[in-house]
Amino acid sequence: MKKIGNLLFCLFLFSSFLSGQNATITGVVIGSDDKQPIPGVTVVQKGTNNGTITDIEGKYSISLPVGSKLVFSYVGFETQEFQITKDAVIDVIMSPKIEQLDELVVIGYGTKKKRDVLGSVSSISSDEIVSLPASSISNALQGKAAGVVVTNTSGVPGAQVNIRVRGENSISLSTSPLWIIDGMPVYSGSGLERTIGSTSQDPLSMINPNDIESIEILKDAAATSIYGSRGSNGVILVTTKSGKKGKGMTSVNYLTGVLNLSTTPEQVGFCNTPEWFSLVDKARANSGLGPFQPFDIIKFFKDNPRADLSREEALHINTKWFDEILQTGSYQDVNISSSKGYENGSLYLSVNYNDTKSVLKENFFKKFSTRANIDFEPIRNVRMGARISFSTTRNTRVQQQVGGATGNNSGGASAGFGNANRLALPWFPIYNDGHPSGFWNPMSGGNLVASVDPDNHFDEVEQYRGLGTLFLEYHVPFIQGFTLRSEGSMDYIQNNSVYWVSAFLRELGSYAYDRAATRKSFNYNIYGTYNRDFGEKHNITATYGAEWQTINQYNRDMEAQNLNGTYKEIGNPNNYLSMYGGLTNEEYLLGYIGRADYKFMNRYMLGVSLRRDGSSKFRSDNRWQTFTAFSFGWVVSDESFFRASEVVNFLKLRGSFGQTGNKDIPSNRFITTFTNDSKDRYGESILISGGTQIGNLGNPSLTWETTDNYDIGIDYGLWKNRVNGSIAYYLRNINDLLLFVALPPSAGIGGIWNNIGDMRNQGFELSISSVILNKPSSGLKWSADFNIATNRNKVLRLTPKLDREGRGVDRNYTKSVAGGHLWAYYICEWAGVDPEKGVDMIYEIDYGLWQRTGKTVKTGRLIPATSTNLERNRMIMQDKTSIPKWYGGLTNNIDYKGFNINFLISFSGGNYLYDYEEQRTTSVQYGQVVLRKSLLGNTWEKPGDKTKYPQLVWDSQYDWGWDLTVPNPEWTGDPNDPKAKGYWVGGPSDPKTYVYNNETSAYSKYLYPADYIKLRRVELGYRFSEKLLSRLSVSTFRLYFSIDNALKWSRYKGWDPETGGGVLPPLRVFSIGADMKF
Repeated sequence: MKKIGNLLFCLFLFSSFLSGQNATITGVVIGSDDKQPIPGVTVVQKGTNNGTITDIEGKYSISLPVGSKLVFSYVGFETQEFQITKDAVIDVIMSPKIEQLDELVVIGYGTKKKRDVLGSVSSISSDEIVSLPASSISNALQGKAAGVVVTNTSGVPGAQVNIRVRGENSISLSTSPLWIIDGMPVYSGSGLERTIGSTSQDPLSMINPNDIESIEILKDAAATSIYGSRGSNGVILVTTKSGKKGKGMTSVNYLTGVLNLSTTPEQVGFCNTPEWFSLVDKARANSGLGPFQPFDIIKFFKDNPRADLSREEALHINTKWFDEILQTGSYQDVNISSSKGYENGSLYLSVNYNDTKSVLKENFFKKFSTRANIDFEPIRNVRMGARISFSTTRNTRVQQQVGGATGNNSGGASAGFGNANRLALPWFPIYNDGHPSGFWNPMSGGNLVASVDPDNHFDEVEQYRGLGTLFLEYHVPFIQGFTLRSEGSMDYIQNNSVYWVSAFLRELGSYAYDRAATRKSFNYNIYGTYNRDFGEKHNITATYGAEWQTINQYNRDMEAQNLNGTYKEIGNPNNYLSMYGGLTNEEYLLGYIGRADYKFMNRYMLGVSLRRDGSSKFRSDNRWQTFTAFSFGWVVSDESFFRASEVVNFLKLRGSFGQTGNKDIPSNRFITTFTNDSKDRYGESILISGGTQIGNLGNPSLTWETTDNYDIGIDYGLWKNRVNGSIAYYLRNINDLLLFVALPPSAGIGGIWNNIGDMRNQGFELSISSVILNKPSSGLKWSADFNIATNRNKVLRLTPKLDREGRGVDRNYTKSVAGGHLWAYYICEWAGVDPEKGVDMIYEIDYGLWQRTGKTVKTGRLIPATSTNLERNRMIMQDKTSIPKWYGGLTNNIDYKGFNINFLISFSGGNYLYDYEEQRTTSVQYGQVVLRKSLLGNTWEKPGDKTKYPQLVWDSQYDWGWDLTVPNPEWTGDPNDPKAKGYWVGGPSDPKTYVYNNETSAYSKYLYPADYIKLRRVELGYRFSEKLLSRLSVSTFRLYFSIDNALKWSRYKGWDPETGGGVLPPLRVFSIGADMKF
């Protein structure tokens, strides 16, 4: 017994000796592809800071305790671990880290291994988002996902971004996808603030892109039908970052840069004062009139006092209005985040601040956001957590859209970028000491400096948004593979808008409104997931549960005219305010969900999903709808006959069919409602009653708009997954389109909601991800991603009457008819300028045939482009629509010894845009518009001339109507009376309606292909070596420089093919940034 005790004591001493003993490990690290040494590999004792890196020959040496683990890691390669028991030489062969088929992909109400996904899903990682200066996460999707089109509506900071997944999927309803952030459906519309000539703010601009871990875009029925009535336009799932177990990490990101126009006014080409006068004088001479006198226009201004200007004075003025309203913008963005993992949980915290000064003077955008993501495991099998964010924005706006009026029922002046394209004449002065405002005729609509001056105009929107999700997850111990999860979330938005315009800009006196809008959305779901293997060949995964959502929005509006003081004094008791508002929208949704997937031998897969939704948007007998989807998959590369392939290492065939829905109409459209036009005038105690009128004409038969989705695809991996991607074909039939149908004026109401018609989208998608080069010995790695998609749209049917008459549905310059494309252009076909007479010519159509059948067929005869002819000879151009037919992107990323360069190219085409602004500014009319340089030397002068533009004539846009050259017999003799000239000479239909310069006078001369290729982004960065940084206790430090919207190619020579004419184009942004982690 004593001997045994001595033996145990010796063993104890020996083990204690071993536990305190260090081992020295040496070796060489090489790459598996070229067998060359890899310098810069991190070699570290797991869970500690004890580490080193390999030298230029790939060699290393490290001392660490026996029994610990040694970890080898390098960017782009698989991490390896070794258990240390004694001194040893460990030579390591590192394999490139290729996209793993076992990585998890987020799907609706759960996750799946990538190889098991049967739906069409595109993924974007946080690495592709973090360094973008995007004010909205929507911009991060540009060119990154096949089948997804992202279009900027304006270059204004925080402006709305349009996203379309697999085409336009409705006529009247929103076609924007459903956004889900950490399981919470979030609002992405634009119905909270009022806008008068300014751009709506994107609610998604309040989300911090730096917080995003991944984005998944769900496109087909297998992926989206689980969202039922909200899934017809696609679903975008955003997962935010969480803390990770192990050592904590703090990140600091700083970006700053300058903003400029990506297209300059000089490139568009606007005439200066001498050029403008020469063109206008030529037009007047061709019309038998004398030289232009400024008073011919000034006499119509409504300013009091009104400043006159002589011709000589005007000729010496050359105001560059774009220089007056534009500036070099700037921005700075600071993001600080910290993550930490604990034994029973993790924590992620972040704060972000963005301050942007727009290229438009007096336009500012500021954003502050913070986030806390918490995960906690209080007891075994129980996990709980929270995803909480708060953000606020302040958007000080200026007007940008074209118009001659500002405010409510006003004859005043509007400002902005749009009017700089049209109404701000180069000979207009800016200042006038004789006017109380200090500006020259500020009510003219052409003095843009007066209209953006803070003393004359104020427009600001403040938004506060809180997103919060709480979840509880329970792994049921007595049912293998079964987990219950419950989530409760809220999306709260408070929007405060204040608008004010002074009496110097408005004929009816100053005007102001103040809106407070509150939108609250509560979402609760509970679901169970069951995942279990049966034997070695069978696996079943099932999800089932329920979801409840309530949405309500409250508006409170105040407005007033003839205010005392400035906008800051709206609350002055001497100001009479009208107040109205209340509950403007209330919506409820109850849904039951179910999904089951079966997998046999890990290569044969079947899936089915079901959702039954009930919505308060429809009457009780139409309230419920069931949406189902079926899917299948076959991993062909796992078959014995395929395993010998050295090129194709993974090949999966997949397909799905199913149904989704759309219910995005206003609430209570199935019942007739009435509105009371009464408004309380506070300060007078007088109730002004406008009576009761129909607000909505109810349609009790309204029901769901549904989409039948068919999808078949191939997922592939080549050369050990160094090249991987997917190919897919999709077909979407949209049925029972919800359309707001216009009613005749005699109905007393604008229209009624109805289910009419069917539509189809179909196309192909291709995506390729590749590692082109990976040479660790030289420190070179080159990877590239490419995607392209096509889309063809067809309207299958509308109403029997519309289909029979062939009239279709009109919108702006387009028409949609059964058998044709959605939003095909409906304008006259231009036939050039008559070389003998110098007038624009168009093709005549068989007008009688059009009246009988709605078909537009050319007779072969050319006729002058008069207003009457333009109205009667419009063609439905089925080959020219506003919807892109193909689009995609190319991303390249090259790393070399710490340096990194990446660039993104996006492209789109097959669609057209109508440049209304060019049409307005390439005819003199009666001298009230800006003119383009393209007119110079390119107008008809004499018989035989071949030119783009006709002979310039005064009052050139109409052949009947107000003729400003004819004295008005009603003139009183007052020289300041605008009726001095302008006698109405009549028209063919309504003699009191202008028909020039609108959709009835458009012709294809101004219709341009909107194809483009853009170098969206190029970035050059340098990552400092870890060896250098380790002395500073910094794990990562990177500096980079980037240019956004660097280059553009397009056949359209206006501002930008994305935004069209007269809208602030996407901006070119030069940025410098730094990322640091410690």
